[in-house]
Formats: sequence, C-alpha cells, structure tokens
Amino acid sequence: MSSASLYVDADTFLHSLDARSKLFLTMALFVPAYVFGRPAFVGVPFLLSFVALWAGKGLRNLRRIWVIVVALFVVGLVVWPGFVDPGGAVLVDVGPVFLSERQALFATGRSLRIATFILGGLAYVSTTSNEELVRGMREFGLPYAFCFAVGTALRLFPTFLGAAGTVRQAQEARGLDLSASNPIERIRSFVPLLVPVFMTAFRNVETQSMALEARGFDTRRERTFYQSSTLRARDWAVVALTVVVGVAAVAASSMGIGTF
Repeated sequence: MSSASLYVDADTFLHSLDARSKLFLTMALFVPAYVFGRPAFVGVPFLLSFVALWAGKGLRNLRRIWVIVVALFVVGLVVWPGFVDPGGAVLVDVGPVFLSERQALFATGRSLRIATFILGGLAYVSTTSNEELVRGMREFGLPYAFCFAVGTALRLFPTFLGAAGTVRQAQEARGLDLSASNPIERIRSFVPLLVPVFMTAFRNVETQSMALEARGFDTRRERTFYQSSTLRARDWAVVALTVVVGVAAVAASSMGIGTF
C-alpha cells in the first residue's frame, strides 16, 4: 500500500464489489448506528464495521488513526452524559461528578456511533481506490467538482499523516519530549507540533492547486472516464440487503426499539 493512499490492494470479496454497491453496504452499517441509541443495538453495526475492515485488509489503516478513534470515544464518554437527563441507578456521585445508568448508556451508544462511522468509512476507502470512488459518485449523478474534491481529500489525508510524522521526528530531534507519563502533560507536549503540521498541510494544498491551474484543470467541463462499470448480481444483492436493513432499522426505532 502506498503511503499516499488509504486504498489497500488485495483480492477480497469487498474489493470485487462495485463502488456504488459498497457505498450501499456502508449505509447498511450507518443507518442502524444512527437510528438506534442503546449500546446493545449500536454495538452490532460497530462490530460489523470492524469485521468489514478486517475482511478488506484495512486494519493497517486503523493502526494509523487508532489514537484519534480512541480519543473521540473517550471524549464522547465524558461529554455526552450532559446531553441527557439522569435516570436509573446512580453509578457515580462524587462531589460535582454525577453519572446515572441512563447517562452512561446514552454516552456509550453515541461514542459507539461515532466509532462506527469512522470504521465503516475506513473500510470503504480501504477497499475502493480513488478512481473507483470518483467514477462511482459520478455514475450516481453527483457533480464532478464534488467528486473531485472528495477524491482529493482522501489523497491528502495520508499525506497529512505522513507530514505529521515527519514534523514529530524533527521536533524530537530538537529535544521535544513526547514520552511523558502524565496524560495531560503528554497532550501539552503535542501543542508545538500543531503549527508546523498545519503549515505543511496548507503549503501542500496550495502547491496542488497551482499545479492543477498550470495544467488547465476546469471542474465546470464534462468529464469522461476510460472505464465504465455495471452492477452484477452480487452488487444488486448488496443493494437489496441495504434496503432491507435500513427499512427494518428505521421501523424498529420508530416503535421505540433500541432508543431512549
């Protein structure tokens, strides 16, 4: 796998699917994760997203961002209890810190939802090349400018991670200590990395835009593609599965199943 791409070149069932049917399959994970709220229900699409990432050989991409996923999950557990009224048994009541069973379940469900979105999206881009993704979105009828922007963002993301690693090594060579055992001190030690990382990212974006302009790129023109794809039987089966799962999830949630 190239360091400048999230796509993993492998021979798996997910790789053999059309980009459009894989998008439907991703929605089959996202819809239940969005409409349900209780952890027991949201945990199902979360586990399936992880399985899809494993089946698509995309765990190597997860290793690159696992810190971000864990950080978002932990922050969600801390923040989300404040968005729901207390209820059920009292789990924590120490000074200003109060946590009820209902708040804990609500926060866990929301954090699992965010993690599902990340893992499901990562599974999709790990099994779909940028060219396939852009062509698939165009065959859905989306504007080419939007498709190009999405494809470019996916190309820049691993470049951004690579720049962050380079800046980190350079700062450590200059004496920056990132091995503090105290979590708060460790977070503070990453602050000096922010400015050079973002400046590097901005410079890369400006360089790419200048290169596109120099080559006469124009998003307003109609684009043609060398390859065209057709949905096969397995793709239509995935689309049908998505429709069934989506309708069932929405119907169940509308009856109060799996929600608060």
